[in-house]
Amino acid sequence: MGTITQSAVNRQYTMPTKRILKLTLVAAAVATSFPAFAKLDINALATTDTIHQSVETEENGNRSLTTLTITPQVNATYQTRTFQGLWSGTYTHLERDNDDTSQRQDYAEYSYSAQWVPFENLLSFQAAGALNYQNTNSANFLVSDFIANSDSLAKTRSNRLSSTLTLEQGDWIRGQGTASYSDTASERSLTNNNALDNDSYQLTGNLINGDEAKYFIWSVTGTYQNTERGQANIGDFESRTGDGYIDTRIYGDWAIRLTARHEANQISDRDDTTSLVREFNSYGAGLTYRQAENRYISVTANKSDSDLEEDDDETFIGLDLQWALSTRTQIAATYGRRFYGESASASIGYNSKYLRTSFSYSEDVTNTSRLLADPENLGVFVCPTATTSIADCFQPDSLSYTPNVGEQLVQLTSQNVEFDDNIILRKSSNFQAGYDFSRVTLAFSWRYSEDDYLDEDRLRRTYSFGTNLAYKIGSYTNITSSINYANVTGRGAQETFRGESDNWNASIGLEREFGRRLKASIDARYLEQEGDLNTGVTQFGNNYTDRRISASITYTYD
Repeated sequence: MGTITQSAVNRQYTMPTKRILKLTLVAAAVATSFPAFAKLDINALATTDTIHQSVETEENGNRSLTTLTITPQVNATYQTRTFQGLWSGTYTHLERDNDDTSQRQDYAEYSYSAQWVPFENLLSFQAAGALNYQNTNSANFLVSDFIANSDSLAKTRSNRLSSTLTLEQGDWIRGQGTASYSDTASERSLTNNNALDNDSYQLTGNLINGDEAKYFIWSVTGTYQNTERGQANIGDFESRTGDGYIDTRIYGDWAIRLTARHEANQISDRDDTTSLVREFNSYGAGLTYRQAENRYISVTANKSDSDLEEDDDETFIGLDLQWALSTRTQIAATYGRRFYGESASASIGYNSKYLRTSFSYSEDVTNTSRLLADPENLGVFVCPTATTSIADCFQPDSLSYTPNVGEQLVQLTSQNVEFDDNIILRKSSNFQAGYDFSRVTLAFSWRYSEDDYLDEDRLRRTYSFGTNLAYKIGSYTNITSSINYANVTGRGAQETFRGESDNWNASIGLEREFGRRLKASIDARYLEQEGDLNTGVTQFGNNYTDRRISASITYTYD
């Protein structure tokens, strides 16, 4: 897989006008030929933004910059009885004048998603991907964009194709299996070499008992994933897991549980060392109290079988909990051991008419490519694909809401990753809350991640929180504000990875709609970075403040 070049991306925007017109007419003809079965929607918007910056740096004193950006965006959705798809593309043209020189830069981005269900409740195919610019340096989390620290951004492409087979009507056995392929590539990495260039193959499946099973409740789950890393001398990354249990009812809601688990993570084909393997097995027995399929708790005593001597032949307590308190509230949690010691996971969801919250905690052996190819999304807001403000979003009415065509679940924060693609043990928490009532739309988020590098002496922690608010002054006028903060700390054998950084990104703005197509806004933004963590490229140094005033006009055509 080759590295992406800017010219390759820009070519899609230089297509001759006649050819674009022909393709548009053909698409429109196809859509209108089958009005009862197909629907094609295309809309476009263009935003012009003038930004004045006043930057105060510890190293170079004060600087003033003026930037003009022009950003056209095209969104297309297509829906039939069995298929729905979305494509969105943006092109950002930036012109900047500062105290020393003038610059012109162009950034092309796109994203897409599609689902085809040829056989309902049986077989489906999914596709999703994007080409965008992402922050490669964890120390610059929240403070890297096209305007500041743009050198920390890397053009990144990810694609994911998957197919899911579901068997949910069996009286005695039910199951689901998914096969997927994903590729991730970036133009560079944290150190400007060894850019991401990986292919991943994954198989997941589970089998459970059907409705006719009364005295034996059982489940078997397995996964296999292989990531072929294109970087030289770092080896392929292979993971597999297996997990199963059987509950045998003995009296009323009580049952005896037998359980077993297998996990293995391997780095192979290394030039500098032999294959690195982490394998852990366990088996146990205990009791289960079950009221319903989604209301049970199980406690077991387990024995371990591990490659690591300190974790071998250990006895530990295991917990498996799923409890639906109501149709609005769901809780799930597990506790046990893995090759690195104690392990846990949890998820909690709540949904009411005006308030929706979601929390998850997980521990995964992964790398940057896998995180980018299959990101976690606990979005509590549903937003139109062409949205420019949280004021355009709404709360879904259930915990299992499926977005319609032209909609997407949005979480207003992102994960902090570093483009080094080493194997990490990531322990992460993610809390999202949204409130939407009358004139107020409010979102709150909190994240924590601890990345323990398994192949080297290095650890990174990130704490972050954020709030977003939209208040409707009138039918066409909104006040918006946001506050985002992150604390990033690093420890390691190399001095480059040691230190701490506190990053702030806050804004307040006023936006006004003029009719259905035109929107104008004015925005004040404050960014600050303070600390001594510098693991990569930074434009203004480790300590600076960035104050911005911007005015923008957006025109929408549909």
